[in-house]
Amino acid sequence: MNHGLENAASFEGMITDRHDYDACYAYNEEWGLYGLHCHDFYELYIHYSGANFYCIDNDVYPLEPDQLIVVPPFCMHGLIGENTPKNYERAFLYITPAMLKSCGGSQIDLERFLNKYIQSGKCHFQLTSEDAQTCKNLLKNLANDLRSTSTVTRFTNHVRVLNFLAVVCQTMKRSQAVTEPVVVNEVMQEILSYINEHFTQQMKLETLARQFGVSVSFLSHEFVRYTGRSVYDYVLHRRVQMAKALINEAIPLNEVAYRCGFNDYSNFLRVFSKMSGMSPSAYRKMNKDAKRDA
Repeated sequence: MNHGLENAASFEGMITDRHDYDACYAYNEEWGLYGLHCHDFYELYIHYSGANFYCIDNDVYPLEPDQLIVVPPFCMHGLIGENTPKNYERAFLYITPAMLKSCGGSQIDLERFLNKYIQSGKCHFQLTSEDAQTCKNLLKNLANDLRSTSTVTRFTNHVRVLNFLAVVCQTMKRSQAVTEPVVVNEVMQEILSYINEHFTQQMKLETLARQFGVSVSFLSHEFVRYTGRSVYDYVLHRRVQMAKALINEAIPLNEVAYRCGFNDYSNFLRVFSKMSGMSPSAYRKMNKDAKRDA
């Protein structure tokens, strides 16, 4: 796959220029598939209505109203399938591990609490209708006031984050059922799973299509319709996702590039910078500064 990067979407960052948390509430009568994406912070997503299926890496889950989904950093995720959502209502909080630590204070390790459930296979949780409305109001108000420079409003926003996290923790704690993944498109799901397991290797569309018994044109068209991204774009996202995780460790950047499937550092630098908005070294420094200031 030797296509250019002109159409490759960037790694998802915060909505505003914040670096600790962000919030959104939105309703759309019609919504095109946004495409699977990832970021280096947690997403606490609430589905209210309109969408059918949500993907986290290899698994696809049915969506129900008032459903909370906890997405950890570096996981490809998003709406998936062939249907265009209508009357799509959702809200979410983006929050960094450092901010989770700050919010937990000396009372609770919030990141460890979230990961305990995620690692046991639970990422979907059902909110009560009352809690779902509470979360909607909190996130609506939070999103509206995020750009305020008022000290009192900023403090109020912090309290809203704490209240939202309290509802999330209580919901997760009382949840018993595990949402089982489903198959929406068997061929595309098999191809997606294969790519997720082999994205650090050299991959050609022709070879991939032949392996799964489909034509190149079918693969190209159906993969975009299923995931919202081209195969090439998706592979790049997975590689940069892996690179961001490795950069946080004490590994030389040349080694990071090699482990993530890039042939040389210059290509890695070009792709990473275009998709992340900064160089690998700048990203490493930013993370070190954030940990020091946490």
